[in-house]
Amino acid sequence: MSMVSIKRRQLAYKLGSKADTRQFVPFSKTTNGDHGRKVFIDAALAPLFASLIDPNSAKGVQTIMKIEQLRAIAGGVTSNSNVNTPFEYMENFVDLALYYQIHNGVAEAGNSAVPGVYITDITFAGSETRSKAGLYSSASFRGQRQTSLVPDYIATNDVGVIHTGKDVDDCAEQVSEIAGRDNWGNPKNFNLFYIPDMVRNEMGIWITPCRRAFRPMEAAQSLANTLVQTQQRRLSTSPIHWTIDSDGIKLLQLALEHVPGILDKHQFKLSDPVGDVLKVINLLEKKGAKFASEPIIYNKKNKRALATTALSLKYGSLSRHQSSLEDKLRGKMVSPSYGSVHNHTQPSMIGMDFLTYTKNLSGAVSW
Repeated sequence: MSMVSIKRRQLAYKLGSKADTRQFVPFSKTTNGDHGRKVFIDAALAPLFASLIDPNSAKGVQTIMKIEQLRAIAGGVTSNSNVNTPFEYMENFVDLALYYQIHNGVAEAGNSAVPGVYITDITFAGSETRSKAGLYSSASFRGQRQTSLVPDYIATNDVGVIHTGKDVDDCAEQVSEIAGRDNWGNPKNFNLFYIPDMVRNEMGIWITPCRRAFRPMEAAQSLANTLVQTQQRRLSTSPIHWTIDSDGIKLLQLALEHVPGILDKHQFKLSDPVGDVLKVINLLEKKGAKFASEPIIYNKKNKRALATTALSLKYGSLSRHQSSLEDKLRGKMVSPSYGSVHNHTQPSMIGMDFLTYTKNLSGAVSW
């Protein structure tokens, strides 16, 4: 049995005891026990839940409704039971995997747990993919897109995108829209640094450095190799134009720790970055990287990106060479069209049900 399994089993037996310091709160207003079992969730999972689920999206609403159904179906035929801990279960709800246990209120000395379902952990239920993280080259040939791995880490196309997808072919189709078309109206060829969903999942739970898992670090090293080898061996004198989408900024930040030299053959644009924006811009500037005319773009709907940028601005600043960019970012964070995000960057005690609290987080940061 792994150490993770052992610790999970130990916590399972501590539920409701004085040794259990977790704070469980009702999941939502509909799981307070009026109809079916009560459903509780560990309050500490709020930032992680908010980073994985947009409660206002169709998929988010579907996920929440399925979780609320635990008051009736918990421990049923659709659940997976733990071999070592019979009262602990795991169940997939859309893109989430929920771990929970059922407490039936058996009287035990020192146990104060109210009967109900207790959600103890959440992970992203992304399916495994055979496409590994790394650099790919994608070209359109007779209307068909062909994407292949680049073993020497050299990006030869003029356009590059760092993006996440369920598999590399699906990701390439999405990225083709970002890459755009050439002067003849044909889809552009591009380099894709592909991040599998499983890596994004693990990145999403990086709260402290010790939480960094092996695969994201391996992917970060691969991206660092791509940046270095392209810098040293790219034949074209014009820089490759990279677009980094959403959580890809976290991988870029890790990769830059392994880049010793300059990066003046690379130009960067960050799209809805979910990470420490100011730190990454400063690191790129120190390495001589170039920036697009608009280095950072937001679609105004990605609340996670806005929240993390607000937090980055609160604790950091750009160099004097990028002062105008910093002024623009600060202006966007207080602009009514982007929505005010400053009030949601500080944690607060939960004085309400879990779902209401996570909606108020406006996409808590996960880095």
